[in-house]
Amino acid sequence: MTRGSLPQERSGGRFSAPDGFRDLVERLLAWLRDRRGSGLERVSTATTMRNVVDADALAAETPPKWSVLHDVVTYGADSLTDVLVFRHGPTRQDLVVMPERNTKPEGEVSFYHADRTKGARHLLSIGADSLTAALSYILERIERFERLFTGRGTELPSGYTGPSDR
Repeated sequence: MTRGSLPQERSGGRFSAPDGFRDLVERLLAWLRDRRGSGLERVSTATTMRNVVDADALAAETPPKWSVLHDVVTYGADSLTDVLVFRHGPTRQDLVVMPERNTKPEGEVSFYHADRTKGARHLLSIGADSLTAALSYILERIERFERLFTGRGTELPSGYTGPSDR
């Protein structure tokens, strides 16, 4: 075959497919036939954050402007994992609780801060040894945040602004 020429066709007539394409289709059909026999017995279940945390019960322990929900995010290179999100409505800030091991939500946990106004998320330098410790830490942080911002709306208290903001 030369550059710009059409691929050779089989001698079956003008509607024949090129050899490479025909082989590709045959391999694809063979693969699909093999997969047809496999069923749900090959599927395994995994425990996720959604299975072990009652978001509604946890939301009852948070202040009114906060919501607690589950979300699914990319874990590592390509797999997905279930995370717990504590969302502060007025400031559009999220505190995300993510298990260190995809299928062990009650084990070690990492924390992320997400700013939905800027579309940014970053890993916090602190972690927790267990989900229980992580939830205690997050609830304490939310309480501290609420005390800091009580009566101020979404503005930072005095002393937290830079010289250009005064």
